[in-house]
Parts: sequence; C-alpha cells; structure tokens
Amino acid sequence: MNPNKTGWKRFFQRRRDTAQPGPIVLVRRHIYIFPSHFGFLFALVLIVMLLGSMNYNNSMGYALTFLLGSMAIVSILHTHRTLLGLRIEAGKVAPVFAGETAQFQLWLDNRKHAARYALVWLRNDNQKISGLRESSGQPSQMTIDLPAEQRISINIAVPSSQRGQLSLGPLTVYTRFPVGLFHAWSYVHLDMSTLVYPQPRGHKTLPLGQQSENTGEGSPRDGGGEDFIGYRDYKPGDSPRHIDWKAVAREQNWMIKQFGGMSAAQVWFTWDDVSMLNDLEAALSQLCLWILVAESQGAQYGLKIPGHNFEPNIGEQHREQCLQALATTSISHL
Repeated sequence: MNPNKTGWKRFFQRRRDTAQPGPIVLVRRHIYIFPSHFGFLFALVLIVMLLGSMNYNNSMGYALTFLLGSMAIVSILHTHRTLLGLRIEAGKVAPVFAGETAQFQLWLDNRKHAARYALVWLRNDNQKISGLRESSGQPSQMTIDLPAEQRISINIAVPSSQRGQLSLGPLTVYTRFPVGLFHAWSYVHLDMSTLVYPQPRGHKTLPLGQQSENTGEGSPRDGGGEDFIGYRDYKPGDSPRHIDWKAVAREQNWMIKQFGGMSAAQVWFTWDDVSMLNDLEAALSQLCLWILVAESQGAQYGLKIPGHNFEPNIGEQHREQCLQALATTSISHL
C-alpha cells in the first residue's frame, strides 16, 4: 500500500468528517482544484501542437499554442473564485416519519460577491441513521446558479429508512466553470440533524378499554352514539353507512367507523397494549399510528412506555413530545 496515498485519503476523510455548528465560509485552504478529464486532454493537445510548431518552426502554431495555454491558466483563477468566499448557513429541517424524505435547508450568502455559476451540490446517500447504514449508496446532486448580491436557500433531500436521529452528513460542492478544464471542490459538513418518527402503521382501532384514571367515565360503547371513537376492520353484514369510503377510494383496507356515547374520549396508550407484537419497531409504529388517530379525532390521550410517562392531553406540543419519545426510545425487550 502506498503510504502517501493513504495519507491523502486520511487528509480528505478528516475534512469530510469534521462537522461544524456555525456558518461555513469557503476560504482558500478549504478549496481544492485539479485538472478535469478534459483538462488533461486539452494539455495533451497543447503538447502535440507545441511539438508540431517546433518541428515545422511555425510561428502561427506557437502563437495559437501559447494563446490557448494562457486561456487555460486564466481559467484556473475563475474556477477557483467561483467557490471562494461562499458562505453557507444551516436553515430549518422538520421531523419526518420513517420512509419519508427530510428536507435540509441551507442558506447560501453571496452578498458582496459576483455571480457564481454551475455550482454542483453532491451528497452521498450512504450515511448512518441510528447506527445503521442506508442501502442506496447512490450519489444525489443538484446544480444551481447563484446570482450576485443575493442570499438564497436550497433544500437538500435526505431519505430516511428508520426512526432515530438523521444527520445531513458531509456535502461536496464543486464547479468546473467556466470552460470545464479544471475541477474545484470543497467539503461542507454542517452539524444538522432531525428526528425520524416511527412509521405509522398497524390497525386504527384505539385501545379505548383503558381510560384515564382521572375520569370516572365508563368505557365508550361501540354503538349508536354520536361521538366518533375509532376504526375497526370490516365484517360482512356491517352497515354501508359506517364504511370509510375515502379509504376504500385510496385502495386501502375496508374500515368501519365506530361511534360511542362518551362525550370526550380520554385514553392511555401503554406498552402493554402492544407487547403482544413481539417486535420493537412494529410496536412503536402501532403506538405512533394511535397517537395520530387520537389527535385527528380530538381525543385526549396519554402515553406510558418504559422511560416516558405523558399525562392525557391534546395539541401539537403534546403530540410532538409523544412522537419524540417513540423516536428516541431504546427499549431492549418487549
């Protein structure tokens, strides 16, 4: 193994893996430049032209060769300056459910600078999520032009595969502007992450048999009341009036809307309700679905799992607290 090659690999790896919390400004020591494939081919053509001019003592050949060579040398400066001084800041990123794509917002500040063209943003999707590695491994990239005296935002799409903490990871920004003879690049690694909630899946019927201990109300009845309390699977003979036809139109399972006589449902979602699933991720996905169903129905709900205990409540803040608990829990057994 070539020790010099190993040293260069370690050098670039260290540049990629060092995350920074604040804004990043691309300075000279962070920008690398190297001839592209066309640059090497162009250099070969110039050498052939120079040899031909020397062989035939052709002054016009000398002039054309040195003119093209001078243009190539000047292009190095323009390619390097396309990245020099670019300021990158972290923006917003919203939590997502497993299987969805998170949108990491980056702000590009080009004020007090000339326009920048053909900036290519490259992300390797082979990043770690909650200790596991995604399977795609395919690079995703986008190309933008950045106007002069402007501050714009871009969104970097990062797919999620399972719950946990999802990081943006290192990015590579490069350009071959203006003539494509040189490749200038830099590494951008902002300390940005978001939560990935469990994928909501399972059955929609809420475990309404367990009521809040603070209420003296009985369990709601699956009868002729006016209050919507959840769903259950379709059975032959059920009234067509209670079928969720919107779900049927979306080619989902046939579900029956249940109505009860309790005016204000208040339920607990506990670990005992899902312990029979014998699978951690399936259990968390079921609890996640129940939370979303209860929230959409306006029911007060509480969550009781090992390490977390949230009293029955309702609202966006309560929902986020419960979903964050499901995303970060590390229960080792059911």
